[in-house]
Amino acid sequence: MSAAPDEVTSVSATSPASAGVAMFTTTHWSVVLEAQRESPAAHEALENLCRTYWRPIYGFVRRQGTNPEEAKDITQGFFAVILERKDFQSVR
Repeated sequence: MSAAPDEVTSVSATSPASAGVAMFTTTHWSVVLEAQRESPAAHEALENLCRTYWRPIYGFVRRQGTNPEEAKDITQGFFAVILERKDFQSVR
């Protein structure tokens, strides 16, 4: 599968290896770019990104052998750092 230049794609959620595993969805860069602004729509876009990616990132951390509570803390910390550093502002 080849991705368009403005998308990040996931492994197919229908593959046997994906059973019970949270998968990364296609990233719509228009949402990332919207999240850079200072508006209610930007806050909604940012919330959408965080909700979309929380579970797959948490799942990745758990698969590294981390217990559930620590994995939640690490995942929340990941998003906190991204928001604190305003990493979405540098995406082009």
